[in-house]
Amino acid sequence: MKKCILFVLTLLFRVVVTQCYASPQIQIGDTSPQSVAVEGKVNDTKVQVGKPFTLDLSLKVPYGWFVEWNDFATDTLSEQLDIIKRSEVERTADADSNVIVKQQLTLMTFDTGQIQVPPVALTYAKSFDDPDRLKAYTDPINLYSTTIAVDTTMAYKPIVEPLAAPVQMKEVYPWLLGVLLLALAVFGIWYWRKHHKTKVDADGNIIKGPVIPPYDKAVGDLENLRQRKLWQSGKVKEYFSTLTDIAREYIEGQFGVNAVEMTTDDIMEEVKSLHFSQDTYNKLKETMEVADLVKFAKYSSSNLESENAMSSMTEFVNESYAQYQKRKAEEEARLAEMKKQKQEGPAVKEEVKNV
Repeated sequence: MKKCILFVLTLLFRVVVTQCYASPQIQIGDTSPQSVAVEGKVNDTKVQVGKPFTLDLSLKVPYGWFVEWNDFATDTLSEQLDIIKRSEVERTADADSNVIVKQQLTLMTFDTGQIQVPPVALTYAKSFDDPDRLKAYTDPINLYSTTIAVDTTMAYKPIVEPLAAPVQMKEVYPWLLGVLLLALAVFGIWYWRKHHKTKVDADGNIIKGPVIPPYDKAVGDLENLRQRKLWQSGKVKEYFSTLTDIAREYIEGQFGVNAVEMTTDDIMEEVKSLHFSQDTYNKLKETMEVADLVKFAKYSSSNLESENAMSSMTEFVNESYAQYQKRKAEEEARLAEMKKQKQEGPAVKEEVKNV
């Protein structure tokens, strides 16, 4: 008897537990799939080939739900329907605090006969963070596409020739601007060629423009370097580099020695052939050697050496130029004397002959 009572009680307990788990739990504010509504509609199921018509899409979800709206990135809705325009996506609310998302697509077809607007999928979720994305599909819509009706009872009319539209300023403006720019370019080329013609001297050498004589340029560059006071401000290496560059450019420009591309030893070897005085030669040599030590051997020159380098280089430029000018004058005088003697030679011979 006890076993029967225990069996009945156990059976009743199982029935109660099963019913508790089987019955739904109702919560305030709970929503169900029935609260989601999707709709797609057209104004008329009869459309014409090449004539736009609209498809209105809407999706209603409870407040707080997330709608991941289809962006319709392609230009076709199906093989028969082209999307030619998309309206802005609108979001509104109804009296029951549901959110309604809408968009209007402008469609066009070039097929005739029976066509169908396919089901359109609209995605939503219970929240933005909910990984489960659900889809709601619109019902397919059957349409019938016809060609444009032609009234055959009307008389045929000739094809009208294209009408000439009046020319507007915005159409002419780009052409005027192009012609103006072209004229300015032609004038600029003409002006440049006129004022930059290649000039030649009596010997056929090209005159590139006003050129500062090498001596004058060297004197000016040395004075400019002196005023910059580089070594006084600790820029000893830059000071000696600039000083030797001035000397190289002067020697090359004044005496035709390719000093810019030569080492110090090569320069001094070439300068020997110019036959300057030994004192003038030594001033250049000593300055160039100190400069090489500063530039390449990290030699730290004293203030006296730096100051003497400027003085020695200035004296070298002045003395070498003076000696060059003196030899040049002597050479010109010698040539003039030889020319004079050459001219007087026939006259002397004629006088001797007459005697």
